[in-house]
Amino acid sequence: MTFGDGHPLDPRAAWETGDARARPIAWSARPVGDDGEGDAIGGDAIEGPFDLGFAAGRGLELTVGRGETVLMCRRGEVLAVYLEGRHLLRIADGRTDALPGNGRLTLIHDDRVIRIPWRGAIPLPGRRDPSPLVALAAGRFDVLVVDPLLLQRTVLRDGGEPGADLCRAALAHLVPTVATLRLANRDEAAGRPELRDVLAGLQPRDLAPELARFGLTCVALHPSPDGARAGVPAGAPVSCP
Repeated sequence: MTFGDGHPLDPRAAWETGDARARPIAWSARPVGDDGEGDAIGGDAIEGPFDLGFAAGRGLELTVGRGETVLMCRRGEVLAVYLEGRHLLRIADGRTDALPGNGRLTLIHDDRVIRIPWRGAIPLPGRRDPSPLVALAAGRFDVLVVDPLLLQRTVLRDGGEPGADLCRAALAHLVPTVATLRLANRDEAAGRPELRDVLAGLQPRDLAPELARFGLTCVALHPSPDGARAGVPAGAPVSCP
């Protein structure tokens, strides 16, 4: 094993060379070159979780870019947080400061939108029948991650599914719930708005209190113009009675 005065990617950092099989695996959200060394992960706002057992004994040379946060977790517990920069992670190599081989790495981008489609039944107020009339509404809302740690603790936890999928599953009910509350608590003096008017009147800020609980913020809301009529029996009104 030999040591150099500076790493090729960062002359200020000490580095070491040796058998290629023992070198840390280069890993980042961007391609690391055409030499076959390292892996690139890219695409979604939340990437992972990735099991790190493959790096046991070698470790990872992790490059975190601007706007990225990397969480190292095990069984839902956050072991380490890595911000912009280059980090050498020792994985299960017998040293006291090494990370466990059964840890999981999740990469979160704060500038990539998570698109969350929604579709749900919305009861129309005023129906006293045991089977109240409902309308099915659909659409999409877009969110950004503003607090990765809070998102990990409330949504991602120790889920084995991709993080963006967990967000979509956990929050798909949000707009139908807000629309139901708007219809149920409508101001009688203001008239009886149609469901599509309620949906059209929703703004990203209307989702803010709920999304803040998960470390997210809404940047756009797209109700489907035809979604409010989907699934309603023929001849049944979609406006409030």
